[in-house]
Amino acid sequence: MTVPANGASTTKASEYDPRVVAVTRPEHHFSYLSDDNGDWLATTDGKTLEVQGHVDDAVIWDVREDGFEHATSGLRLRSDATTLDSTTTLRLGNATVAADGSLANGAPPATFRIGHGPERLPSEYLATLNKEGWVSLPCILPPSVVDGLQRVGCVDAYADREPVRQTPLAQDSAVAKATIEPVSLWLTREYMRTRDIRLGHSPGISALTRDDGKREVQGWHNDFPYLWGTGDRIPVPSGDLVLGMQRNTCVSDFTKENGATLFKLGSHTSDTPPPREWGISTDTYRKGHRAESGLPYAGPEADVIEAPAGTIVLYDARTWHRAGMNQTDGKRGAIIQAIIPGFIVPFMDTSGTYKAFLESDAYRQVTARERKEVEKLMIHRIAGPAGLFAIGIDRELTERVREQAAASRSVY
Repeated sequence: MTVPANGASTTKASEYDPRVVAVTRPEHHFSYLSDDNGDWLATTDGKTLEVQGHVDDAVIWDVREDGFEHATSGLRLRSDATTLDSTTTLRLGNATVAADGSLANGAPPATFRIGHGPERLPSEYLATLNKEGWVSLPCILPPSVVDGLQRVGCVDAYADREPVRQTPLAQDSAVAKATIEPVSLWLTREYMRTRDIRLGHSPGISALTRDDGKREVQGWHNDFPYLWGTGDRIPVPSGDLVLGMQRNTCVSDFTKENGATLFKLGSHTSDTPPPREWGISTDTYRKGHRAESGLPYAGPEADVIEAPAGTIVLYDARTWHRAGMNQTDGKRGAIIQAIIPGFIVPFMDTSGTYKAFLESDAYRQVTARERKEVEKLMIHRIAGPAGLFAIGIDRELTERVREQAAASRSVY
């Protein structure tokens, strides 16, 4: 089938032939050096050390035979250990490094944990994101976190495990660690040009099963808060103001065959919804649509990003995309997460999930910085003359507006 440049008709399953963009497994990762609170050891001038609560180029270190070398400045630290997840003291010259990054000068030296860092510098990822509107962070999550996500999602080695009726965030600390993965959050803040970001909905792990050839499938759309193709929440283009980012975490390996997400990469610059001829979600979720019209477009003008488990794909929410089709017997796990500026109303209430997290063992298994970051992402706030308030669902008023909506043709 030939696809016209300005659109395409829906297709048959046999015409599932998008362009494959392959993300390869890295042979090398940088390291983090973190204090007991989970903050990162950094240098901004290549001479002095400090700790900071976010990841950028200043906190990126590379393993050397006798310790670590700062990735951009070349500052060298000596260390007794360099193994991932181990703890060690650090020495700059003849002085040991204290917990705040200063030189201990006779005080007890601090211990720092060696963490799994990115393949590339955060600034390099940001340059790609700014240019392309999307970026992949290959295997950015440590193997232990990937294993925890697969267990909660009941996929891969845990495919026979029965799902637990509890919010994933409260089941395993791996969900919190994936939720606050620091490079993707720094990139999101830089790309949207705001420090104040929130989750649009609570984190959850989906497991895509084999397509049965009959069920309705997701059509093309732009993501929250735009939702063009599924309701047009933001009815007009936002121009240079980015109102949403989407973060797809590969809990399993993502392949064309097992339902990796389909994209029209670069489409965020059009500031328009996907063409109806491609099969938009508003239409494709209608009962009987597949039998009548076939599947949404999946030809060579579409892109599928194949990536190993632990990879994060971060993209502008205006990018046209849709779920792929799993043509294998295995379940493909993913965390699909909307991230928004603090001034956008969230897609769903996250307060209940956050309170469940507070009461869980998972909360006690993460660092102080990780707890703080989860709180910032999941508690929506009002700040005004009367002070600071957390926003949540009012159950009584919710029932009232639902009753009114059911009794009226219009919500206005």
